[in-house]
Amino acid sequence: MGKRILVEDQIRKNKRLTVLICTFMALLFCGVIFAFGYIFFDNFLIALVFGIPIALVYILVTYSFSVQTVLSAAKARPANPRVREEKLLMYKVEEVAIAAGLPTPKVYVQDSDNINAFATGKKPEKSIICATTGALRKLKPDELEGVIGHEMSHIKNYDILIATVTIAVVGTIALISEILFYSLFWGGAGRGRRNEGNAILLVIAILFVILAPIFSRLTYLMISRRREYLADSNGAYLTRNPEGLAKALEKIKSDNPQGKPKGSKTVAPLYIANPFKRSLRDSIWSTHPPIDERIRRLRSM
Repeated sequence: MGKRILVEDQIRKNKRLTVLICTFMALLFCGVIFAFGYIFFDNFLIALVFGIPIALVYILVTYSFSVQTVLSAAKARPANPRVREEKLLMYKVEEVAIAAGLPTPKVYVQDSDNINAFATGKKPEKSIICATTGALRKLKPDELEGVIGHEMSHIKNYDILIATVTIAVVGTIALISEILFYSLFWGGAGRGRRNEGNAILLVIAILFVILAPIFSRLTYLMISRRREYLADSNGAYLTRNPEGLAKALEKIKSDNPQGKPKGSKTVAPLYIANPFKRSLRDSIWSTHPPIDERIRRLRSM
């Protein structure tokens, strides 16, 4: 009973922190729009009228094609029920979905020797769980179930939606900042319209242009790391077997497949563990928390 309370406390803490981080991301977005309006028009209201609608259209387009983009970047394909390991994966996904009270996600497979998996989609009714062929071959049934429970938790917690929206916002901030940076570099934005009285605002606008992409990226990575801890806790609670996921993470840690990981680094934060870098130390640039710490938390449940 005490362990369950600790898990629920961690879940509530992570959710509160995620709200704060998303709020900070929104403030960064507004700051970039301010910089856009001030540098180009000397007017923040004009930026609101023109900048925000354009940025929102970009976000909506990114959101609309997000699932297809992720599957294409990961080089994933639909699971084949005629292959024994992939049929087992489909059964396991259905079992965990029933336990979670969710519609059964579509099941995809990535042909890769790495042990890994990810979830994507816009909502639970149209979600997808993808596992690598390496995970199907190397994980025992309880370990595979632990991994699926982790990914199902991402779906249940709407992490797939948060990831999609934050990726779009980070991309928008980076795009606007790059346009402003080159405009300032070539001296074409707002020239001749400044005076000493608003020099401070100009400096602030320039700082936003430089720092906003960095801070937005760091904020997104922080969201990703926090959601991994939350999905570990929820997944273990869902399967009633934290040891299954802990053992799977141990195998991921010690796995040394031949060749480079397949797919694109752009979807690395979606995986249960970053296939391109598995540092045991925490870093502000890490897409995931250290595997050793995740294992420790699971075994303390």
